[in-house]
Amino acid sequence: MLEVDALAHSYLFWIGLILLLVVLYLLPTLVGLLRGVENVLLLVAFNFFGGLTCIGWPAALFLAFALPTRHDRR
Repeated sequence: MLEVDALAHSYLFWIGLILLLVVLYLLPTLVGLLRGVENVLLLVAFNFFGGLTCIGWPAALFLAFALPTRHDRR
């Protein structure tokens, strides 16, 4: 029990946890940026506003993989 209490009072643990949660929340945007999707602003807006719901985040992740990339239009 002592280790859990020490972990709960560790600033590094909480900073790491918050950073991990932020990266997971922004995962659809990061995937879209890495894929080079055409309408990345739509994806960012959908991820930011729709990501607050349980349905919006998976939909944003789907959009990150479904939107056409800039390379597809050549």
